[in-house]
Amino acid sequence: MEKITLSIFVPCFNEENNIIKALSYIKEGVQDISYEILVVDDGSKDKTVEMAEQFKKNNPGISIKIFRKEINKGIGFNYYETTSKASGKYYMMISGDAAEPSSEIKKIVSNIGKADMILTYIIDKRGIFRKFVSKIFVFIINLITLNNLKYYNGPNIHLLENVKLYRGRESRVGFQAELIIAQLRHKKTYVEIEMNPYLRSSGSSKSLTPRSILTVILSLALIFLNQIIYLVRKILKIN
Repeated sequence: MEKITLSIFVPCFNEENNIIKALSYIKEGVQDISYEILVVDDGSKDKTVEMAEQFKKNNPGISIKIFRKEINKGIGFNYYETTSKASGKYYMMISGDAAEPSSEIKKIVSNIGKADMILTYIIDKRGIFRKFVSKIFVFIINLITLNNLKYYNGPNIHLLENVKLYRGRESRVGFQAELIIAQLRHKKTYVEIEMNPYLRSSGSSKSLTPRSILTVILSLALIFLNQIIYLVRKILKIN
């Protein structure tokens, strides 16, 4: 049996108009490596699962597993839980909203093996408020951690073993930042890749709800606390 190089986690919530397009972009963008697609429907009320099943039926040559959650658990929870179902050496998240074109997926995947983390930063086409919030988020994290990353929340690629090792315990929106910073503290390497995403063509983003904003604040607080602990241990030379 061929070993799988890349496991692709595809989170979905009410993406019936986008999921087939998203899966098609993956099919077109991931070339010359073995991969699997792990579609996780997070309590959708529409026909997201049915559309994903249709794509799977029409593409028997692609390893696609579909998991349906009755209760919405959040993207962070599903990101980490799905690692237990992944078989690849590397782990990547590509959203079910079809924001990542095949050309950009191909560009990101082509960097596999160059570092422990393949980190992406976007050409941001969103509204002024969304851009402002994103820039503030990145600025605060870089200020706390003394890093200089361009972005934290893109379709990044990690070694699966590192995701399992440095995973967070909660489903906070800032889970990717927490994962990246934990690895940087342990001297894991990275490359940054610019990507040009599409704007969502159907449906609306759920990323700026009161609940998500609260979890972002919690992520920032935890990152700050862990940074203090890290610096203290470093000063005291505690392993």
